[in-house]
Amino acid sequence: MNFPLSPFSIVKKRSQLFLTAACSAFIMLSSSVAMAQVNVNQSALNNLGDGHKKKSKEASKTHKKEKQTAKKKQKKEDTHKKVTATQNTKPQESTNKPPAVLPTIPPAPPPVPVFKDANIVVPLHPPAPPPMPQIIKEAKGEVHATNKHTLIIFDENSINLNESMLKAVMDFANTLKQHPNATIFLNAYSHGNADDLSTPRRTALNRGLAIRAVLINQGIPSTRIYLLAKGIPETQVQDLSPDHVEMIRSDLADKPKATPNK
Repeated sequence: MNFPLSPFSIVKKRSQLFLTAACSAFIMLSSSVAMAQVNVNQSALNNLGDGHKKKSKEASKTHKKEKQTAKKKQKKEDTHKKVTATQNTKPQESTNKPPAVLPTIPPAPPPVPVFKDANIVVPLHPPAPPPMPQIIKEAKGEVHATNKHTLIIFDENSINLNESMLKAVMDFANTLKQHPNATIFLNAYSHGNADDLSTPRRTALNRGLAIRAVLINQGIPSTRIYLLAKGIPETQVQDLSPDHVEMIRSDLADKPKATPNK
């Protein structure tokens, strides 16, 4: 009577069949013999032997050198010992030296040094005066002198001085010599256009420099002269030309009035 197979028994049989097949395959592979061909290089083997010989020769050479250096060191040490032994056996020289002489102390300190002033002569050169302006006889100009100031009136666009103008400036210089503490103010003016202020100032400056040169050549130091090139006058005076130079002494100038405190 045949019984049906269970699933477990079917799997078991299949695994047994797989194992038997694997074992048979392994036996067949192991039974087959593998053959290999080996070639031997005789020259390479000989070279290996030669290299070993070379290394042994080099090692023997280094060993000999080390022995030689050790012998040289030993000789040096022996000679050094002999030299030190001979030095120690020499008789020591006598160290009996005369005592050092101490310096003597002076009874009094040295005198105080006296420094004399150096006589240095520095030549003093006074500044060179400006050149004296030339007198132009044809130059037009006038002179108006008052108790407080002197006006030198020039021609329009002119900076030249005539004889009368030059004489007035010289007379003013003589009065300054009598008042050494007084200074002089030169207020120079010129006509011009309000759109071009540089031109009248330049003309006024040249006029003031001409009068300043006359004063310096007459012996008035430049430190006492104050030149102001104002150019166009701020206020126009009736019957007075704007082309003029006003000479004012400081001791006669109007002093500012004191305002009372409110």
